[in-house]
Amino acid sequence: MNTLKVLEEKVATLISRIKELEAENKILTAENTQLTAKLESMENSMLSDIQRIDALDQEKALTKMVVDDLISSIDSIVEGNNDHE
Repeated sequence: MNTLKVLEEKVATLISRIKELEAENKILTAENTQLTAKLESMENSMLSDIQRIDALDQEKALTKMVVDDLISSIDSIVEGNNDHE
């Protein structure tokens, strides 16, 4: 009879531990869901930032081309005026 009582206690302890683990698992699952959402949000934000940086890089390259063309045009005008003098 004593052995049966020990077995009952062990089973009760095991059931209690399983319930604790299930509760912990639910908490971890919820945290995982939140972290996954935060990570996705951060990834989207980074992608948006990268796109903005790419757009700024393109704008910078275009601006440089326009400035270079403007400098060339000014040089041509200045050289043309020097030839007429």
